[in-house]
Amino acid sequence: MISEERLDQISKDLLESSGFAFENRSTAFELLAYKILSDRQRAIKPVDENESKDKIGYYIEPNYSFEKVAQRDRRNSEKWYEAFQKFAVSNPLLLDMFTSEYQHLGEIKDKSDKSLEDYLTTCDFTGFSVNESSFLFDELLENCYSDRRKMYSCDAPKQMRELIAEILNIEVKKEKVSIFDPVAMSGSLLLTLKEKFPSNVGLYGEELSSDIFRLSKMNMLIHGIDAQTIHDNFVRGDFLKDEELDANSKFDIIPMTPPFSSWDANPELLNDPCFSEVGVLPPKSKADYAYVLRGLQHLSEDGTMAVTLPTGALFRSAAEGEIRKYLLEKQNIHAVISLPQGARNYMAIYTVLLIFKKKKTDKILFIDASRDGVKNATRLKKNFLTEEGFAKILNTYCNREEVDRYSRLVSLDEIRENDYNLNIPRYIDTFSEKKIDVEATMSSLSAKQKVIETSKKEMIELLRKLDTPEAHQAIKAVSISE
Repeated sequence: MISEERLDQISKDLLESSGFAFENRSTAFELLAYKILSDRQRAIKPVDENESKDKIGYYIEPNYSFEKVAQRDRRNSEKWYEAFQKFAVSNPLLLDMFTSEYQHLGEIKDKSDKSLEDYLTTCDFTGFSVNESSFLFDELLENCYSDRRKMYSCDAPKQMRELIAEILNIEVKKEKVSIFDPVAMSGSLLLTLKEKFPSNVGLYGEELSSDIFRLSKMNMLIHGIDAQTIHDNFVRGDFLKDEELDANSKFDIIPMTPPFSSWDANPELLNDPCFSEVGVLPPKSKADYAYVLRGLQHLSEDGTMAVTLPTGALFRSAAEGEIRKYLLEKQNIHAVISLPQGARNYMAIYTVLLIFKKKKTDKILFIDASRDGVKNATRLKKNFLTEEGFAKILNTYCNREEVDRYSRLVSLDEIRENDYNLNIPRYIDTFSEKKIDVEATMSSLSAKQKVIETSKKEMIELLRKLDTPEAHQAIKAVSISE
């Protein structure tokens, strides 16, 4: 058993000591993934391709193991290209998993001129279980998320993923559950939900970026998801255009961390059933509610969707105000949870977690957890919520209870009176009147006054010793102020 501390240290060594360069996008992750998969196969020592696929779901020809390829001529820029092509031939269901900028693989170096290939050659992952190698890959992704030059700025940090998973797990009432992430990124959110859910889960995902789509496939395979599921259930496409999904496809659970981005708000989309009933499109500059509306289109009748959005989505007017009114009148919004800074990839902004249901909700639960943040979490790249704050959100949400200055169940009538504005301070009074200890304050002022008087006397004595016109003038000024 390899400790989490040791795995975390290996990921940091990879990141800091071997040139795991962000500028190479997914290339470095491809090399690491190939090494992990190669060592996993080496550990089981299969007699042939069929045995390897039966046991671990893929096959790497022995002559193209990581060690064999790394030993070849370093001047041969095509060696990894050839290895990855061989992998595609042996694993047609994972045809496009390794297809990055191969010519740059030899350039991933640190200051000591040691390449990532060199560093990985010294590593041995044959003793790693699926969970341990998965943890290593996750930790490296997490370290990348928290860096200023983050490659995957839309992927939620670990604690955010766990919060979403725990909240959605509360809602699960079925033995078999379908989970779809429309903005799958590296697949980490889906994998976190799979880990937390006791039910039999089917994972589905969609990702727009080709580089990150490949990364999600690597991540899934390393986590033990079989190649057939990866091939069948994960697609590359633009969720907002709904080109890849059947419009009638429904899912029980939809977690989503949409990018803070613009979108193609083509007026023709008003003919799309997703937007036609609302009557307006979200503004081009903000795609937040485009993701929400498209997500609801694919949510099952008894399903639940969790979406992280910027706080502005609670109160922005114009088209977004109209969409908010529509969602509220349809009674699709189940809860509004305000989070501390750092919830969105450690960025110094405040975000909210909105919970949606197809089934109508009589009252909306508002939770203000914005003050339960960890001090300097954004700067130190650690949990944004305290342990107590994390547990308090789950307990309050699960019981749908009201807590003074923290949570409230609000009727639609009250929200109508506020013109469909969901800004939390309108519904939760967070003002805390500070009590003043008059006796202690007066004592402190008296002590400070004594210090001032003593300092004045000392200054006058010093000025008298100078015995200059300027000094005499300064003495008069001090005396007048007394």
